[in-house]
Amino acid sequence: MISCLSLSSYSFCEKIALKKYRRCVKTGCIKRPQVVSGAKKDGFGLRVFVLSDLHTDYPENMAWVRSLSTKRHDKDVLLVAGDVAEMYDNFILTMSLLKERFEYVFFVPGNHDLWCRWETEDACKDFHACKWPGNLSNRDTSLALYFDSMNEKNQNTVKQIQSTCSQIITFSHFVPRQELCPEKRMLFYPNLPKIIGSDWLEDRIRSIHGVESSSFACHVFGHTHFCWDAVVDGIRYVQAPLAYPRERKRRMNGGETWLPFCIYLDGEFGAKVMPCYWSDYYAINPRTPNNTELAPWVARFYNLI
Repeated sequence: MISCLSLSSYSFCEKIALKKYRRCVKTGCIKRPQVVSGAKKDGFGLRVFVLSDLHTDYPENMAWVRSLSTKRHDKDVLLVAGDVAEMYDNFILTMSLLKERFEYVFFVPGNHDLWCRWETEDACKDFHACKWPGNLSNRDTSLALYFDSMNEKNQNTVKQIQSTCSQIITFSHFVPRQELCPEKRMLFYPNLPKIIGSDWLEDRIRSIHGVESSSFACHVFGHTHFCWDAVVDGIRYVQAPLAYPRERKRRMNGGETWLPFCIYLDGEFGAKVMPCYWSDYYAINPRTPNNTELAPWVARFYNLI
């Protein structure tokens, strides 16, 4: 599922063409976002913060949520891009704490939010933690198509937003493009790119922001726990995860010292997310899909060197 937040009240210069978006994976360097001042300041005074992958079943992460100021954000908006908690009580407590700290909290569920169970950090728990009706399967595209179709009922609302707003933030838990994840040879879990999202999610985002898009289009996502901030085909894509405690200790991902991240302030999109190792890497290095040599840290992990 995908959620949409509009930030201003003036019309598009041109009507968005909702034609089918066709693409291929970008192998060249991906641009870092350039912050462009808006022509109008309709959202003056409004601040929008983003956050994903809180995983508050871990006591350290729940403590971090509790530590957020109850006054600093009392007029702000928070977008939560999924994976709050696996246990129902922890989910309710976390969302209640966030609502006490922010004036508005918008949420889209992640896979962990749907299990209502607590286990170890096994990869791909979805395959045994989720039970699907007979016509849906995780072995084909039926699940992706089913969840994408749930957005159809909101088309009238989307069209209304498109006709009255020029600054739009969409957000999902899952990843809309392969370019928003490190290449397979860079990953400790090489099958990760197969389970992080779908092309239909990207098509849905493009139907909202437009094929060409603009500097006023932004999509927030989560799921992979990689901090990310990049512009691809005219849309700014941002991930700002709290992630697991062990990941923060290794300074891999997540950022308890700088989250939640302010993505929108006084009518303009904010500066880049910090830190963003992988999107910074791909800003200066092209993707090399034909290179199958494992990264040194991955080879060491599998005792191949």
